[in-house]
Amino acid sequence: MKRILFVDDEPYVLAGLRRMLYPLRSQWDMSFAGGGREALQRLGESAFDVLVTDVRMPEMTGVELLAEVRGRFPQTTRIVLSGTADMDVTLRAATLAHQYLCKPCDAATLCSTLERACSMREILEDPALKKLISGIEKLPSLPSIYLELNGVLGSDDVSARDVADVIARDMAMTAKVLQLVNSPLFCIPRRITSAAEAVTYLGTETVKSLTLSAVAFSEFRNPRLARFAEQLSAHSLQVGSLAREIGKSSEFAGVTAEDCFTAGLLHDIGKLILADNRPVEFRDALQNAGRNGVTALAAETQAFGATHAEIGAYLLWLWGLPDCVTEAVALHHRLGRSATGATLAVYAADAFIHVRESSEVDVNFLSHAGLAEKLPCWQQLRGEPGA
Repeated sequence: MKRILFVDDEPYVLAGLRRMLYPLRSQWDMSFAGGGREALQRLGESAFDVLVTDVRMPEMTGVELLAEVRGRFPQTTRIVLSGTADMDVTLRAATLAHQYLCKPCDAATLCSTLERACSMREILEDPALKKLISGIEKLPSLPSIYLELNGVLGSDDVSARDVADVIARDMAMTAKVLQLVNSPLFCIPRRITSAAEAVTYLGTETVKSLTLSAVAFSEFRNPRLARFAEQLSAHSLQVGSLAREIGKSSEFAGVTAEDCFTAGLLHDIGKLILADNRPVEFRDALQNAGRNGVTALAAETQAFGATHAEIGAYLLWLWGLPDCVTEAVALHHRLGRSATGATLAVYAADAFIHVRESSEVDVNFLSHAGLAEKLPCWQQLRGEPGA
């Protein structure tokens, strides 16, 4: 049974949550704390899967609590439930939390968020890996792109398009702005998957604040893996660009070409997570791949108990990115029978770019999905020999 800790200094709010969630008492073990210090004491006494906290509280604020939990109990999924209108406080809370909900929050939204948070924890089996990923607040960007963004933001006549053009070339920045813009904090009635739209909604001043304060963006500072990071970035842009073209040519129902691009850009974000947080083990796994018939995915599984696809999807699910993106990241090496849209586009784009031929593509699955006839067109988009 999943354990959830709710924190709020207002007794009537906690009472309301008790009443709202009473029918789910057989599914979740729920506890309620009247402040941050009490919450930390509860967390120290026993493990909780999910923390749901207000931001504005006396003695210890929600931001302070989130920072403590991230450092001391990173395996706990962190969700904010708050009605504060202070943008600076809200943005800091949003960068420390995995999900952000606004008060008043209806029962359906709260329950679906909690159910998703609990189900996400089943994706990975290794507790240490869950702990590592749950503690990630931001990911590093290539120094060249980070410096370029700072330069653009320092311009007197900077536009949202100028900022978005830089962010859209970097998987770490794209993932972070999508996490923020898709939180209920911004009250956007639909899911956003485009960096351009995200920057438009956030505004250049907000992006500048996030950059200068270093709470959302940072540089990649591991020189040993700098070359790998550059190659990963180039490959991700290639896959994203081809996935966008595949999306345009196929007109998948329910997803846009930009959905496909973003999913392609982020498809290998799990490798960035490992390179930044487990550099030695990840380097060894890369070196082990190819020896004695060991595939790269098998080497990752041996080292971490999961592949980069599952690891990347876990973080993006935690960050609340749209399902069409996270599914594509999770399945870009193995198609599920229910795979559609962006998942198919990223799967095909990644296979074509890796091997420059269609032999790696699951033709049987594409036939089952009614898309086998699209292969010649997709090959042509990539410029495959003999297409």
